[in-house]
Amino acid sequence: MKKLILISTALIAICFTSCDKVTNPIVNSSTTPAPTTNTNVRKVLIEDYTGQKCGNCPPAAAQAEALINQYPGKVIAIAVHSGDFAKIFPPTFPTSYTTQAGVDWNGASGFNISNGLGNPNGMINRKDYGSGLVKKETAWSTYTGLALNDTYILKLSLTPTYDAATRILNTAIKAKFKTPYASNTVITLVITEDSIIGPQKDYTKNPDVIPNYVFMNMLRGDINGSWGTVLKNAPIAANDSISTSFTNFSINSTFNDKQLYVVGFVSDATTREVLQVEKVKIR
Repeated sequence: MKKLILISTALIAICFTSCDKVTNPIVNSSTTPAPTTNTNVRKVLIEDYTGQKCGNCPPAAAQAEALINQYPGKVIAIAVHSGDFAKIFPPTFPTSYTTQAGVDWNGASGFNISNGLGNPNGMINRKDYGSGLVKKETAWSTYTGLALNDTYILKLSLTPTYDAATRILNTAIKAKFKTPYASNTVITLVITEDSIIGPQKDYTKNPDVIPNYVFMNMLRGDINGSWGTVLKNAPIAANDSISTSFTNFSINSTFNDKQLYVVGFVSDATTREVLQVEKVKIR
């Protein structure tokens, strides 16, 4: 009996020791997250053009999140703060989340979304399915479904390597075309951030300013230019593969690097249609 008690006591001690939470874990400052899974399907990029003073914009953000959840691993969203509603309006809205890429995409030489049509508006893979390129959030579900059925053109993999001590990011890209493609292609890499807290106007609430709104999928900037750089020029054959990388990108010190992602998308150099998109957390 005494022996049994001693064994039980030892087992209990082992359990408590093994379940202890380490309060100050040592984290390697340089990490290499694995590429996103499920890369063998055509994916969809939703661009949500928004602003913190746009009272109709929170439902659009919710719709984007709903589609991400509806199609796990197949839908990626970017919240692009641009246009008049994204400007600073002190004292209630003291911060602007605009970026050069967002300004260029929304400009006259881009898609002229917020400037011409207001917020919220968006695009699905930057493709016109026959009734206009720019869509209200109420139509995103329909066109996301159509986009998911488009031809699977290429596999895209992103592998970021980030050093938290220096805040330097390197991103390796691999692409393999699954079908011939007759046009030149470009790749664009951007940074997005989740869980940014700030004021947001929301007409569904009373009062209609939410002081601690949680912004998700927010565009924070580009890595290789607003319109990207050449991936591969035509003619492109099935099984053509490309490996490239973008190195020594400095992460802004005000960004929360634990909530940052690299989003990469390949598009047609002429029509700008997005052919494939991937998203990977940097750490």
